[in-house]
Amino acid sequence: MPTEDRVCFTGEEYARHVREYWRGVAESDGFDIEDIDSPVVLTGLLHYDCQKSGRRYPEPLLVKRYALLGLHRFNILQGTSFDLAALLKFNKTMNLTSSYYITLLAYDTLLQKTFQVRVDERKYRHLDLTVAIARPKKDQNEAAETTKEPFIPHFRCSAVSDGVFQGPLPDWPSDGAFHDDKSRFYVLEKSEWQATDWISLYLELLILTTDRGMFGIAQTGLPQVQILRVVIETKGENEDPPDKRLNARSAHVYITFKGLAKSPRLVEIGEHVERKAIIRRVIDDSGYLTLLGKFWSGKDTEQRSKTRQSGEKVESSEKRPRLG
Repeated sequence: MPTEDRVCFTGEEYARHVREYWRGVAESDGFDIEDIDSPVVLTGLLHYDCQKSGRRYPEPLLVKRYALLGLHRFNILQGTSFDLAALLKFNKTMNLTSSYYITLLAYDTLLQKTFQVRVDERKYRHLDLTVAIARPKKDQNEAAETTKEPFIPHFRCSAVSDGVFQGPLPDWPSDGAFHDDKSRFYVLEKSEWQATDWISLYLELLILTTDRGMFGIAQTGLPQVQILRVVIETKGENEDPPDKRLNARSAHVYITFKGLAKSPRLVEIGEHVERKAIIRRVIDDSGYLTLLGKFWSGKDTEQRSKTRQSGEKVESSEKRPRLG
């Protein structure tokens, strides 16, 4: 590049440019940034136009399911049934664990709206993420929605939970517990989980976030997994109607399935092997939806047992401090 065409910035000018860039990003909560000049902001948001680029953008399978997850959160809280019509665009941070700002079209019967969805990842190659925003986009004639908190491009937020729905995910319960403890567990009929789109969505998110391209799923597409059984654990009583338990804000979902030939978290290889997945959903009073999930192999319990035994040995071998 000729010297006369180069744009040079002093330290003060660069700092001012960065402040102006992030001020513009914050005004739209990270969604509409196309007209914001950012030639020198190396830590800004990456912008992708889904309509112009088709599927030629990073992780299209995952971005689509993040959009569906945002609509899922909106539907649970508002009692609606919006579904995805088209991805329009999205922005993402440059972190390994990224935040996604997705703009999409959704429809509910004959009604179509533009939505904005923000998803924050908390771990890489794990299902551990939070939907922080899921809302219809305001029209130009409508007053802009005021953001209560300062804009942070990427933060590892999490929905607030309590009881068994906080901390590490639980062990896989016994079959006896599934069927006998009806105050905790609800075993879905096949027709129920077949009619519940978010169950397969949760499982697909677990597969995609765990794989992250390691075994080619991102390139070749998701396998046609077959769900065999679904059990949901909630705070509700067994007298609660199924729809209330399925849409509970805090829930553990236990899924038995087959058809996944490869996964970096599982030792067995083969699509006919039955596998297990545990996924936690928490939606708190602020509206945050957090998903935490893992594949279950039974070795988790064995490892925790060894860890506890090792800890007990260390504790027993230590001398107790003298009193007085």
